[in-house]
Amino acid sequence: MIALPDKILLYHGSFTAIPEIQLSKCSPGLDFGKGFYVTTSFEQALGYIPAAVKKNIRRKRLPKDFDVKDGCVSVYQFHADPSLLIHCFQTADVDWLHFVASNRNNWLFQEYRAELERFDIIGGKIADDSTAATLNAYISGDYGTPGTERIDRFTIESLLPNRLKDQFCFRTERSLQVLEYVRSERYGNHR
Repeated sequence: MIALPDKILLYHGSFTAIPEIQLSKCSPGLDFGKGFYVTTSFEQALGYIPAAVKKNIRRKRLPKDFDVKDGCVSVYQFHADPSLLIHCFQTADVDWLHFVASNRNNWLFQEYRAELERFDIIGGKIADDSTAATLNAYISGDYGTPGTERIDRFTIESLLPNRLKDQFCFRTERSLQVLEYVRSERYGNHR
């Protein structure tokens, strides 16, 4: 079950430690929209670091000789707050697919994305690098018209949803207040 129990540890992989989260530095167009992404899987966060380093070297935010070993997994403890609005997709189903597609392409499923705008935190399965090609083909219409039952079913089956890990997107300043920075662990100490 995808949930955020009180005191759970959450992890974020990046090229640097992030003791203070700034939503203004978060990228739009990700699975659950603009926000700060964490996971319950240390291994997943650790595995994201090489991609984060490559992406930031390509964007000239890091020097070309930056060593991936210096990347970090930042660790946070979640403190439940019943006033926060949290929505968790329990599986990679049609609603999950439409929401991810709508965040990656603003023209798709706008009404559904608007329904979920009120949530402070959105959680669910992660669409990682191994699923990107399938999602991109779905969004661009390579399989057929997104939103039709046959195409949705085909795409979800292609994504192998049982193998996808979890992610949580903290979308509002209020939601960031419940994340307590604990420590960072260097990538090079684990690889």
